[in-house]
Amino acid sequence: MRIEVHPDAREELLEFLRRADCEARADGDGAVLVEVPDAGEDQARLEVDLYLKAWQVSHPDVEAHLLEIPRSGVEGEPEPSD
Repeated sequence: MRIEVHPDAREELLEFLRRADCEARADGDGAVLVEVPDAGEDQARLEVDLYLKAWQVSHPDVEAHLLEIPRSGVEGEPEPSD
């Protein structure tokens, strides 16, 4: 999953996610890639969303957004219809 965050706050967010046992790394100037080991896609998304909300409580002046990534794994491509 990808989180957009201001570059000045990125390292703090990375440290927070790593303390929560997530695999997190910087992705460009203003983004973080995060994975939750041993969690399915839906469970991982729930956990990352909760971690991000918890982090934002202690960083109210920083905007951070969990980006939607379609199940195809490619941002911007529409989901295949059944």
